[in-house]
Amino acid sequence: MAINQTQQVTAAIVEAYGVASEKRNEFLTPEHLLAGFLKDTDFWEAVSRCGRAQELEENVYEYINGLDRTPESEELAIEFSEQLQTVFETAAATASAAMAPAVQMHHLIYSYFQLEESYARFYLEKCLDCSVPDFLNSLVSASSDSLTEESQEERLSKYFTPVEPLDIIGRTKETASVLRVLCRKGKNNALIAGGRGVGKTALVRGIAAEIADGRVPARLKDKALIELNVSTLLSGTQYRGELEGRVRNVMEAAKEEGSFIVYIDDLKTLGGNNRMDDGSKDILNLLTPYFKSNDVSFIISATPEDIKKAVSMDGSALSLFRQIDIDEPTQDEAEKIINGVLGDIAEFHNVKYDKDTVGYAVSASMRYIQDRCLPDKALDLLDEAGAYAETRKEKKVTKKTVDLALADICRIDVQASESDTKDDLMMMEERLKTKIYGQDKAIKTVSEAILMSKAGLTDTSKPIGSFLFVGPTGVGKTELSKVLSQQLHVPLHRFDMSEYAEKHSVAKLIGSPAGYVGYDDGGILTDTIRKNPYCVLLLDEIEKAHEDIYNLLLQIMDYAVITDNKGRKADFRNVVLIMTSNAGARYAHKASVGFESKVNAGAAMAREVKNVFAPEFINRLSSVVVFNDMDEHMASLILEDKVKKLQERLDSRKVTLEITPEARERLLKEGYKPEYGAREIERTLNSTLTPLLMREILFGGHKGAFKAVIGLNEGNYTLTAEE
Repeated sequence: MAINQTQQVTAAIVEAYGVASEKRNEFLTPEHLLAGFLKDTDFWEAVSRCGRAQELEENVYEYINGLDRTPESEELAIEFSEQLQTVFETAAATASAAMAPAVQMHHLIYSYFQLEESYARFYLEKCLDCSVPDFLNSLVSASSDSLTEESQEERLSKYFTPVEPLDIIGRTKETASVLRVLCRKGKNNALIAGGRGVGKTALVRGIAAEIADGRVPARLKDKALIELNVSTLLSGTQYRGELEGRVRNVMEAAKEEGSFIVYIDDLKTLGGNNRMDDGSKDILNLLTPYFKSNDVSFIISATPEDIKKAVSMDGSALSLFRQIDIDEPTQDEAEKIINGVLGDIAEFHNVKYDKDTVGYAVSASMRYIQDRCLPDKALDLLDEAGAYAETRKEKKVTKKTVDLALADICRIDVQASESDTKDDLMMMEERLKTKIYGQDKAIKTVSEAILMSKAGLTDTSKPIGSFLFVGPTGVGKTELSKVLSQQLHVPLHRFDMSEYAEKHSVAKLIGSPAGYVGYDDGGILTDTIRKNPYCVLLLDEIEKAHEDIYNLLLQIMDYAVITDNKGRKADFRNVVLIMTSNAGARYAHKASVGFESKVNAGAAMAREVKNVFAPEFINRLSSVVVFNDMDEHMASLILEDKVKKLQERLDSRKVTLEITPEARERLLKEGYKPEYGAREIERTLNSTLTPLLMREILFGGHKGAFKAVIGLNEGNYTLTAEE
């Protein structure tokens, strides 16, 4: 069989053929190969440590002695048995998955345990006093040094990649700090810490350029900066011991070379998410002895959150590093960095960038992209804009192209929501009044608060606005939130707070603590805001949530930032926070009891709010917005709006709706219930007009457009169809 194999395996096969030839067996079986392995000192010692090697040998030869023998008069031609072919095929697949250069002894023995019916497997399991994984681990240790076929150069090229040099702009201070650390006698390892996209990898590539150009101290001039491919190192390791042997072989090769600075691109690939219960996948600990060595220096890049997690698990490894913090560049610094590499992006997309595009992209990315740092998020935006222009066969990237790219990245209509659309902002209050009826004071309060924020007259470290909408049911609290999001051209995200009535359910908003169910899912609220930092956030019926929610809300209203269970921050500075409340609804309509009482239900509920919510909560609100009670005039406007929307649905069926004055007055009378608000009007239409229209459309036999006239006859609604 054409399979690359180690010298140990080759020797075992030769021994197996010798046994089969001596016993004149026609087929070479797994038992013959096991007999061959028993001649290997490493295998014998591994079995002896984990079981009874002598007993295993006796059982194997007892089986072989019982096999059919080819007569001396016939020519002996030994072939692989079907089972042994299966063993080698499984071993080859295992070695390939592990990216091993050849089939090793433990690959073949592992394959034995995959056979369903085999005396070789039976004897192995019978004579072992330890678990199969522990036995395989012993074999790995015994055979890991036998890869003489793979040269040191091959091992280095397989698991290491040279870091590509890059001349970077700025970062002079940080580059000098890293070079100083690399020149130290002890603890000559650098930990580059910074947020996502701040330029950690670019800094390392810049150091590679410094070394390549000889602009480094003499001690570092003969060094080579290479990146350890952690995914390749992990690939295919299936059981305990295999990874340890691979790490040792790879790092010993680098150590013997003596001229390497090893770069690891992401700290979390070395542990944490890769750590198993027994710690077997924790490469960070496996590398610790090499961190202490002066023969190899290391550079690792990481986010502050990943460093915190690694230290909380085991800070001993990172204590061997000097941490160098990389701050996010200023807007001017980011523009200089980007201008230095923009030519490559333009050449790649075969486009030209307008001279003011870079500054605009930096400003837009700072405003709209919250989960990454400059300069990466601005570079990403310009790259996306270049791709957008390329796919549309345009030769120039303008501010408009950047806006279109940003709309895809952030899912927001940037051009529509820009603050310089003064006419739109000026007319916002009037447009809201055309959608929400009878709540002019509430609309004015909300509009002015948002305009104050747009004008830059409010605290930029807080949300655009934090409102508590108070009023009876069905008067437009939720509807105003919906219409407001449409006017601001941002999405509306609604949370029904009755779902968070239990203490444990509140944790779902920012994510469950480590060790609890749902930890890996993250926070529902924080994830929503990170994905859509510009939005209207509606927390419906806030008083129904558990009281723990208020601690969260106080933080949002005070600092506009909350941190989820994984240490990630969600920025609420560009959020309009709206909370609705029916607090005190049961007492609201008692407010009008008595002669000439002019206290409406909304005002009575506003007073009740002070009894329901803590003073510190109320004090942090932009405003408590009181909604008026439903009156007959408001009800008539809402009825007209509902009929208009019904007509819009009928347009697709080519049906024209007409309601007689008598029928309209009857609908208003039945739908106007102050205690139920607008919802009762919609229920009235759905229970009266909609069934009549449904029957006429489905069963009226109309082949084209027709007019549906709704009238009254003896107190009942009627529909007359006119072609």
